[in-house]
Amino acid sequence: MNANNIISLDKNESIRFSTISIWIDYVFHSNGDIDKKHFAVIGLKNTDLDIHVIHPISQFITDNWKNKQYNTQRKHANNVVKFLNYLVDNRKKLNISTLCDLNIVHGTQYLNDLTLTGVKRSTVKDAERTLTHFYYWLVKIDVITNVSKNAFEKKESHLGTYFESPFKPLYPTKTNKEIEHTLPISYIPLLLEVAITVAKPIALGLYFQIFGGLRVSEVVNLKRTQVARRMREGDFILKLQNQNFRTDLKEHSSVKKARTQRVLEVNDWGHSLFRDHIKLYKPIDNSNALFINRDGKALSQRSYRQYFQKTKDYFINLLENHGDNEQKLIAKHLKYMKWSTHIGRGTFTNIIAEDAENPYEIAHLRGDSNIDSSLTYMVSTERIHKKIESKFSNMHEDYLPKLISRNE
Repeated sequence: MNANNIISLDKNESIRFSTISIWIDYVFHSNGDIDKKHFAVIGLKNTDLDIHVIHPISQFITDNWKNKQYNTQRKHANNVVKFLNYLVDNRKKLNISTLCDLNIVHGTQYLNDLTLTGVKRSTVKDAERTLTHFYYWLVKIDVITNVSKNAFEKKESHLGTYFESPFKPLYPTKTNKEIEHTLPISYIPLLLEVAITVAKPIALGLYFQIFGGLRVSEVVNLKRTQVARRMREGDFILKLQNQNFRTDLKEHSSVKKARTQRVLEVNDWGHSLFRDHIKLYKPIDNSNALFINRDGKALSQRSYRQYFQKTKDYFINLLENHGDNEQKLIAKHLKYMKWSTHIGRGTFTNIIAEDAENPYEIAHLRGDSNIDSSLTYMVSTERIHKKIESKFSNMHEDYLPKLISRNE
């Protein structure tokens, strides 16, 4: 790339940068099959002509994260796009005409302006990490010549090598996160019942999250043929891997860790939901996806979250308007707190933590690579399984979730 032309900021006022989602043929197999890969790249748009092109600056993303998941690429691309648009909007004030004019002060000023917009501390920190990579890359390819490589001090951590930020921004003050991670165990059957009533296509997925700790992205990546059952306990054995079902969408729902995941069978609830789900929902897009939308296509993560939001709103309304005093207090709490589909994984962790003897059991059941994810909650899966089923048997002896029909 020509350093002087990589980005000229003063030639045209009608330009905006954006993140563009593309799919490319990535791996060619000897049998003729082709694996596609989702990439996030940086585009330049002429707002007067309403046209855009992929900009060479996209090489920054591929140089650093070409082997990472799409969501990781998109996060860094979005951070760079926001910074570049900031430079375009403030080029006269900053006295810059190309990226060659950049120095450390410009990056610090951008981060400070970001803080002034009222974003979270974590947002500024995330932008700073991307900006550190970006500046170092620009210095390395000789676009920025007035910043030395010595400005980037290499450090070691348990996660690997990284460059310490050369910027000195003012961060937003820390605030306590009002996020709910778990649901009281006694309310799980009611939540499933509500899902069956108002969001039937995801009722089984919600069961997988609560009793298997699956993330929403892992649920929507399941094929019908990737669900098996163990003969003795009846638990589900799920094969989790990336499928790329919806290449027509910008979003990419990726599996964080490809693995075989166990989902606990409790009182035959899961079997009942699975049997009915298979009968009701059959894909017509040749994806063989387990979860589908109303058009018979693989369900997107966005659609799953919309179904969950509908379940959440109905659930809170039910407790608020028809519950006893304790249930109304729970409703008020859940209405105030932030919670989404990830509450299923948090609730699962809470359930198994009560009966696990050490963090390793929790990490194993959650499918964690890092035991640190389980240490905040405190060997036998069968022992835990029996104790959990016993709890639900005592609370809801007559409860049986059904998607298709119910005997009154």
